[in-house]
Amino acid sequence: MSIDYIITAAEDIRKNFGGRNIYETAENSGAKVWFRPLGQLKGFYVFENGRRYIVVNNQLNESMRRLVCAHELGHDTLHRELSIGGIRESTMFLSNNKTEREANLFAADMLLTDKAVISELEYNNEPETAAYNLNVPIELLEYKLEILSYKGYNVNYLSVRNDFLK
Repeated sequence: MSIDYIITAAEDIRKNFGGRNIYETAENSGAKVWFRPLGQLKGFYVFENGRRYIVVNNQLNESMRRLVCAHELGHDTLHRELSIGGIRESTMFLSNNKTEREANLFAADMLLTDKAVISELEYNNEPETAAYNLNVPIELLEYKLEILSYKGYNVNYLSVRNDFLK
């Protein structure tokens, strides 16, 4: 799946279903968002019997809950056909998994606007500090920087681990 496709999918979700927050956006799109205690598991996505569920660990901090919801919305948007019967814990967040990388790119584009990131980088070019100020993990910012670089912006980004949500 191309970065163009992922960017367009995120734009379409925002345009057609955008809410005040990622949870409302997901619900508006037709995915039910549930918060449950999940132990070490951060979240998962299930598409079963024509119904779509995003389940987020309610013991995570708010920033991580938002990220997990956006990541799972990425699976809902990009990989629904792969999720019939549910994405189980044993297949979540594999470091070499293409679908995880795509969901991470989707989440980065959903949670971080181009304008906010560019503005932050003009003020502060240290990625760790920029990520802190944007209230996201550095890895998510790196995915967004990859998108911005792809769009032609002059930003530097490092190669990020696909398993940062593990």
